[in-house]
Amino acid sequence: MATAKDELKRILESQPEDSSADELVRELAFHVMVQRGLADSEAGRVISNEEMERRIQSWVH
Repeated sequence: MATAKDELKRILESQPEDSSADELVRELAFHVMVQRGLADSEAGRVISNEEMERRIQSWVH
């Protein structure tokens, strides 16, 4: 199993050489958010589409 540092190195190395620091940070943050989401899903920490729609509607009003 790769360490977090190894995984982040792999992601950084896969980016174009002319990537800006902001682009690299966004890519790393995106990876971390996806991993958290997958972990939540695997642990059953999910809500229905209907509940999500209700929550989004509450932000609009």
